[in-house]
Amino acid sequence: MVQTRVPPYVDQKKLSKKYRLEIAPVIRAWKNGRSDQEISSAMGVDLWKLNQLRNDLQKAHTRYRLQAKKH
Repeated sequence: MVQTRVPPYVDQKKLSKKYRLEIAPVIRAWKNGRSDQEISSAMGVDLWKLNQLRNDLQKAHTRYRLQAKKH
């Protein structure tokens, strides 16, 4: 099984501590096309936490893109 890497702009340790769950499997599940409901039931995570995590990842990606565009 090929393991996908977490993007470099994601502070995996910080987010794992903030949400009290492993971030890499969640990102991997999203990349494999699993829905939030499937991830929630499989990992025992609230949908609210997944939505907040998704928002944090989107903000980090936007900041990364803007920073890259600047240079």
